[in-house]
Amino acid sequence: MAQAKSLIFETAFSIFTSVGVIGEGGAGRVFRVTDEDGGVFAIKMLDPGKANREKRKRFQNELHFCLKTKHPNIIQVLDHGILRLDRSSAAFYVMPFYSGSLRTLIKGGISPGKVLGYFSQLLDGVEAAHILKVFHRDLKPENVLYDNRTDRLVIADFGIASFGEEELYTLVATSPQARLANFQYAAPEQRSRGAVVDHRADIYALGLILNEMFTGEIPHGTGYKTISATAPELVYCDDLVSIMLRQSPAERPASIDVIKQQLIARKNEFITRQRLSALKETVIPVTDIDDPLVLDPPRLVNVDWDKGVLALFFQRPVDSKWVEALWNMGSYTSAMGKDPNRFKFNKERATIDAQEHEVQGIINHFKDWLPQAQRVYENMLRREKREAEEKQRARLKADIEQQEQRQRVLSSIKL
Repeated sequence: MAQAKSLIFETAFSIFTSVGVIGEGGAGRVFRVTDEDGGVFAIKMLDPGKANREKRKRFQNELHFCLKTKHPNIIQVLDHGILRLDRSSAAFYVMPFYSGSLRTLIKGGISPGKVLGYFSQLLDGVEAAHILKVFHRDLKPENVLYDNRTDRLVIADFGIASFGEEELYTLVATSPQARLANFQYAAPEQRSRGAVVDHRADIYALGLILNEMFTGEIPHGTGYKTISATAPELVYCDDLVSIMLRQSPAERPASIDVIKQQLIARKNEFITRQRLSALKETVIPVTDIDDPLVLDPPRLVNVDWDKGVLALFFQRPVDSKWVEALWNMGSYTSAMGKDPNRFKFNKERATIDAQEHEVQGIINHFKDWLPQAQRVYENMLRREKREAEEKQRARLKADIEQQEQRQRVLSSIKL
């Protein structure tokens, strides 16, 4: 391969010049680069001398996933291209440059009061991938980048997400000195030939990382340094780690959301639950509005008047809740007593009795009502989402309090 400093990466719209290698793996390198305006970025390139067909496929999957996934805690692909070398070519993609990683933070020591905030970002990024049916399977602090400008963690390096079971076994079994460090965060099933490796391997790795963020130590075996030794008030995190590190995947939390529910129940209000947006095909907080009438608000596209009936047509059907918002939007002006609640609605059609001389005035007033009705509608949806989430959080907290009360009573009983 050509020397790193001499590499020029061209895409359809930009030219990037390498200023050094910042990372190297089994199938490629990561370069720090600058664009024509002096902006600093990172480029991940697949080494053509090391890339077999399977690794090229994994690189393609990683590129496409990060290109289309828009989430604040998943690395974003900004551009991509092919680097032409003397006797070969190499695929690459461009991503933001991050000066540090979670490993950097751990080495520097993370204040116990900040750990769960960072961990919630990890949960959000990994959960977003899981919701989109992608399992990372190589989570470790080195693969979590850190943006010191926004104090944000970003999950990166999805290249091993589709590793075959046989390859994983070979890496562990045949070259422990060279590769074992890469599997410090591997779940037990990743070390066994023929075992199913799915999203629960990520949950195992997250348990290791959570303990390490508090203590600086990876909890292998028994007698490891616990979180409560560093932060006694967070003894419940030791129980959570213990469950996440169960030998059998079936005994671990079934999903990231289950972990989040445990943290929410302990009054960690910053934890955000997520879901898949049916409209945008992205992962969003559960409290975000995901409604076609918000994405594309109703607007008049046509009118008709026949036999004393004025018909107004929207570009899309409206539902009963939107009609309720129109009827209850507060103060408004109307023409000839034609108030909003006098209209009849049927899908994308609104009708009202109107004389010839009333038609234009009614249309003008109706157009004025639309923005106000839309604000009321969106506020209704936000309030409903917020209230539903608050009820769920209150229920989780009550359940935990009941469990703790039961444990206190049982532990105090003497027979």
